[in-house]
This record gives sequence, structure tokens and C-alpha cells, in this order.
Amino acid sequence: MRDEIDLILATSWKPNKEEFLTALGIYPGGFGEQLFRTVFETLFVDSIEVKGEYNKYYFVEYANFSEYLIVRYGQTLTEEELEASSVFIVSGLPQIIDENYEDNKLGAVLECIQKLEEANNES
Repeated sequence: MRDEIDLILATSWKPNKEEFLTALGIYPGGFGEQLFRTVFETLFVDSIEVKGEYNKYYFVEYANFSEYLIVRYGQTLTEEELEASSVFIVSGLPQIIDENYEDNKLGAVLECIQKLEEANNES
């Protein structure tokens, strides 16, 4: 199964929609919430959390998580990414974070997730 992969997101931050929107400066009830709620759902709900998938179903078939990613998805990750508690494989990015469009907000979203992760690690 090698569907088109648009993004691999390795994080130890436990996804929380309200925290995500707040960190981006998005206020409830507005158009921004509609746009970025879709971004959150694409990244963390509609994606495949492959580390969980591996641990639940495939750990007996593969020597380790890294081998599983290579064989099943054709992907390699850095040691740091492999150590994250969750690894999300995302297909079908919304236009607002799709790098094929000008003025996309992918960088801001990834930076926000990194800050949330850093704050989570400090706790």
C-alpha cells in the first residue's frame, strides 16, 4: 500500500484541536476556525498514525518500526522522528497548507506544532 504521501508528521505532542487552534491565534466561531479545523482533522484524524498501526498489528512481522516504514510505505525517518510517540502519514492536504499553492500556511502550522511539542516536553 503506497498511496501518495503528502506529509509525514512525527510528534510527541498529543493532538488537541482547541490547543492547536489557540496556538495559531484562531478564534472560535470564525472562518479561520473552519479552515484550520479542517487542517487539524487532515493532519491528526484523517491521517494514518503509523506508529500505532505498527505497534498494534505489524510489530511481529517486522524487525522494527523503521523497517516497517521502508517496506510498507517506502519512507525513512531520522532517529529523532522515529523516537516520536506518534508518526502521522498524511495524504490530500487542504489548499491552505498545500505547498503547490502560493501563500500556503504549512510552515506556520508546522512551527505551531513544534512549539506545542516543546511546551508539552517542558511540562
